Amino acid sequence: MCCVAAFSIWTAVLSAQEAQTEADSLVNLDEVVVRAPFVVRKTTSTSPLQTLSQPQFEQQGITDMADALRRFSGVNVKDYGGAGGMKTVSVRSLGAQHTAVAYDGITLTDCQSGQIDFSRFSLDNVAVLSLAVGDNDDIFLPARTAASAASVRLQTRQPDFADRKSHVRAVLKTGSFGLANPALSYDQQFTDRVSMSVYGDFMRADNRYPFTLANGQYRTEEHRQNNYIETWRGEWNLYARPTGHAVLNGKIYYYDSFRELPGPVILYNSTSDEELSEHNFFSQLHFQTYWGSRWSLQLNGKFNWASSHYHDQGNEYPGGALDNRYYQREYYASAAVLYTPWERWAFSYAADYAFNNLTSDATAGVKPYRHAVLQALSARYRAPRLTLTALLLGSIYQNGAKEGEAARDARRLSPSVSVSWQPWADAGLRFRASYKDIFRVATFTENYFDRWGSRDVKPEVARQFNVGLAYGASLSSSWLESVSLSADGYYNYVKDKIVAIPYNMFFWTTVNLGHVDIWGADLNVEASFRPAEKHRLLAMLNYTWQRAVDVTDPSAVYYKDQIPYTPEHSGAASLAWENPWLNLSLHGTGNSERYASVQNIAANRLDGYVEWGVALYRSFGWKGVDCSVRCDVQNIGNKQYSIVKSYPMPGRSYKLTVSIHY
Repeated sequence: MCCVAAFSIWTAVLSAQEAQTEADSLVNLDEVVVRAPFVVRKTTSTSPLQTLSQPQFEQQGITDMADALRRFSGVNVKDYGGAGGMKTVSVRSLGAQHTAVAYDGITLTDCQSGQIDFSRFSLDNVAVLSLAVGDNDDIFLPARTAASAASVRLQTRQPDFADRKSHVRAVLKTGSFGLANPALSYDQQFTDRVSMSVYGDFMRADNRYPFTLANGQYRTEEHRQNNYIETWRGEWNLYARPTGHAVLNGKIYYYDSFRELPGPVILYNSTSDEELSEHNFFSQLHFQTYWGSRWSLQLNGKFNWASSHYHDQGNEYPGGALDNRYYQREYYASAAVLYTPWERWAFSYAADYAFNNLTSDATAGVKPYRHAVLQALSARYRAPRLTLTALLLGSIYQNGAKEGEAARDARRLSPSVSVSWQPWADAGLRFRASYKDIFRVATFTENYFDRWGSRDVKPEVARQFNVGLAYGASLSSSWLESVSLSADGYYNYVKDKIVAIPYNMFFWTTVNLGHVDIWGADLNVEASFRPAEKHRLLAMLNYTWQRAVDVTDPSAVYYKDQIPYTPEHSGAASLAWENPWLNLSLHGTGNSERYASVQNIAANRLDGYVEWGVALYRSFGWKGVDCSVRCDVQNIGNKQYSIVKSYPMPGRSYKLTVSIHY
């Protein structure tokens, strides 16, 4: 498309020059806008990169955000069960606090816990979901994007006005355990340079799913109690092109939820009165422009506000109830410059500033705040068969408190380097290697939480080494249309791991104790077959092996035991058959046994599991309206298992999705 547009412009310019010579006149050419999706080349990336697009969500039978993340190798999802239940992600056993989450290019934060709950996001409004371990080849990014060991990026749908100036899309999901989830979006183009989109959804579920409670040789059938959830979510997006070489995007987001917390399943004590209400608002602005062919500028700004209210009814509390309220705010600004002096070289400098504060009645009266200054200097060399990137991140964290004692400050230089090499020009095989040194500071909970936090906690340092290969080929003339494969081996070393240990039954403290060695291997395979005309088979497989052991104290009983909630083997697979009648997808995810505590004994063991699901889906047109219907059956074997100890996952469930697009 770019070549055709360039050729058209070139020939038109020649004609204009001819006309000017002959008639001494000037012809002004109209602006030509070329629209095309940005496709990430996973095989050419210098660091491991995995992506899922909107069509793949259907082809692989993906039902929600947690299910999508489980299709990435090296990812461990903590899922507390049920629609809307809390879901956090750890990549390569480094912990959820080492995983950054970027929403339309700007990183989300939670200064209180340091981890993002993925149940807050809906796949209906996501166009591309990607996972990058280390730093990838895109160096023109905010500095905070490089300040984590891994990053999950969510790119929302952008409207396409090629056929009309407005679009309406409605989605309705309903299913087992009282699930009701309607969503509505509206896109409007005002001029050729200005458009907007509005998205909103509502979700509620009882989540009173059955499970079997084991008590020695006895089995009783129970139902999950106190598990109701209700959420509202909405966002407004603005897309503008102030000039032909500038882009301005804005977003306003709001999330509101109320959920009952069922608590762990304990014999003879199935009641729970815990509740959690959460509110989150943020607005962000992104501006990007370029001058000539060498300089580009990117500016980002964001304001974030979040509150949570935890309530527990019980006679063990003074007054008969416990109420904890948390309020956090963030002000964030970023600027980045890209310079490309030569065809194969690019340099980038990014500077970020963020201010966070937290007020709560659960921090012993301390009102902490934090200034963060991040600077990243990057360089990239890209030739047809060799790509080399290097980055140096400088981080400064200055802590303070309006009342009480503040935590210690932190600063560090963090280098990273990665390379991708194609040994043969006519083959799609590439080898890659990368190293990244990164750290994270303690969260406000780890520093200040009443009877738990410690001001003296040092930053947790992680060093990542990765070697691998990637292969990709398109074979349109064969029954095998395309195939891609990647395999990576890695070693991570975590030093000064931040852990909480009990001082006595009632008081805990946060200290730097742990040293963890993490060895692992990831395998990803995707293939597309065309056995007959109008028929396609799409296959996907990923597998992860991890050996993550605690090497803190050789005299400890848990020395070299697998760290909590880390399976040695995990994976996912799917097979989709697309045909003229009714598309079919069969998929499965599974983990080997793992342990809920640092000591690998039978009392702490969680059994392995494999969960299978099936999806039927079909898209069709009706009176100018694009329609689609999808039916999902999850856990078709009604397998009972737990991802988090004493939090049973749902058994067999059903979901029906109907959507229309006009």
